[in-house]
Amino acid sequence: MQPLTEEEARGWYNDDPTHGFGHILRVARLAVFLARQSGADEAVVQAAALLHDAGGAATSAETQARAQHHLAAASFARRVLTAKGWPEAKIAAVEEAIRTHRFRSGQPPTTLEAQVLFDADKLDAIGAVGVARALAYAVTHGGPLYATPSAQFLQTGQHAAGEPHSAYHEYLFKLRRLRERLFTPAARALAVQRDQTMRAYFAALAAEMEGRDLDDVPRQGPEALLGPLLVARGWRLATAESCTGGLIGSRITDIPGSSAYFVGGIVAYAYEAKVRLLGVPWSVLEAHGAVSEPVVRLMVEGARRALAADVAVAVSGIAGPGGGSATKPVGTTWIALSTPAGTRARRFVWLHDRVGNKQTTADQALRWLVEAVGGEALGE
Repeated sequence: MQPLTEEEARGWYNDDPTHGFGHILRVARLAVFLARQSGADEAVVQAAALLHDAGGAATSAETQARAQHHLAAASFARRVLTAKGWPEAKIAAVEEAIRTHRFRSGQPPTTLEAQVLFDADKLDAIGAVGVARALAYAVTHGGPLYATPSAQFLQTGQHAAGEPHSAYHEYLFKLRRLRERLFTPAARALAVQRDQTMRAYFAALAAEMEGRDLDDVPRQGPEALLGPLLVARGWRLATAESCTGGLIGSRITDIPGSSAYFVGGIVAYAYEAKVRLLGVPWSVLEAHGAVSEPVVRLMVEGARRALAADVAVAVSGIAGPGGGSATKPVGTTWIALSTPAGTRARRFVWLHDRVGNKQTTADQALRWLVEAVGGEALGE
C-alpha cells in the first residue's frame, strides 16, 4: 500500500483560486486535523482530501461539469489507489467520502471519514478564505461581487428573471448555512470565528454597495438591516425579554422609523411577569426553570399573541455573575424566534461578564431575526 503524497497530487490540479491546489492543501490540512480530533482513519481522510477535486477525474464533457465532479473524482480515486495497492476497504472508504462531500449532492456523509472530509471542505468555504474564494469565483465566472437580492430570492432561493448570481447571492444561498451543516465537534468549534468573520464581511459589503454606510450616523448593527426586511414582508415585530431587560427593544427603536414595524416589547423578568404577561404556566417554569427551551418558546409565542405581531423574538438567560449551576452555567441563554413559518429555539453559552452577556444575547437575537426575516427557513 503506497502512500499518496502532496507532490503527486500537485499534478492533478491547476491554480484556480477556488478549486485549485491551494484549496486542496488547505482541505487536506484541515481534514488531517479533524481526523486526529475525532479518531477517523487519517490515511483515508488525507487521500480523500487530496483526491476530492482531482483534475484528472474528468473523462468526458459530461463529467467535466462541476455538478458531477464528485462522482468523477471518486472513480479517479479508485484507479489511483488500486494502482498503489490499497486494500478494497480503504479504497471504498475514500470513494464514499469523495462522493458525499458536496453541499448540493443530496447524499449526506454517513461514515466518520466522509463527515471529516465534508467538514474540512466546508470550513474552507467560510471565514476570510471563504470570502476570498466566493469573490474569486464570481469574478472568474463573469458574475458581480454584489447584486441586490430580489424578494423572490430571499424567500425561495430562486432567482427572479434576469437576476444575476453574485458572490453575495452565494453567501445568502449557501455559505451562511454551512456552519449548521457541519458534523464533527472540532469542525463546529473552528467554524464559530470563521462564520462570524464571513458574516461581518458580507454585511459590510451589502451596506457599502447599497450606500447604507453613508448615513449621517452610521448604523452597522443588525437592527439597521431588520426594518426594510420586515416592511418588505409586511410583518410587525414584538419582543419578550428577560435577561436583556429591554436591550433588544432599545436597539430596535434606536433606528428612525421603527414604529412602522415594531409593535412593542414585554420585559418579563420575574416568574410572575412571565405568567401574567406572556401566559407561561407556573408548572412549566417550576419543571424546567426560566432559562430553558420550553419556557422561551412559550415566551415568544405569548409575546406574538399578546401584541398581535407577525414575528417575535424572546430571550431568557443567566447573565451572571451568579445564578449558574453545573447544568446551566453562567452565560447559558435561550433565544426563541416565532414567525408564520413556525417557532424555533437555540441555546448558547456566553463567556462574558454580565453586561457582555446581555449585549451578546441582544446582538445574536437581532442577527437571527435578520436571517429569518430575510429568508432563512425555520424548519429543520
